[in-house]
Amino acid sequence: MRRRRSALPPRLPRCVLDSGGLSALIDGSQHARAGWVVEHQGSVLVPTPVLVETITGEPGRDAEVNRVLGAFVRAGGVLVAPDEGTARRAGALRFRARTDDGIDALVAAAALGDGGACVLLTSDPDDLSRLLQHAPQVAVRVV
Repeated sequence: MRRRRSALPPRLPRCVLDSGGLSALIDGSQHARAGWVVEHQGSVLVPTPVLVETITGEPGRDAEVNRVLGAFVRAGGVLVAPDEGTARRAGALRFRARTDDGIDALVAAAALGDGGACVLLTSDPDDLSRLLQHAPQVAVRVV
């Protein structure tokens, strides 16, 4: 007896953005941003600590960031706040990598998430690669 193949496409990796990844998408075209969300089936995550590095508190300067974040949320992406488990994972990553950048550590911990495949978009691959050196399921990509 022959087994039927599942009609479902393979699950694509989640996409996590740090502030450099978010900024690169902000500087890109609307079409490029929409394509990234579609390519990842709406599974785009922006850890809320990234807002610390991207929001100025000035409505005019923050307008494009807010538009992009709104587009992600409407397409199924999410802003995700670190819970206690993520914060503890970030602390362990930060300690092991001997860095003092808590925001990068929180982004790296969010990328680890459920342990599944993930693409992390960043403009700072060295620090994030060091934090994730023992996590082959997370691909750190430069934007």
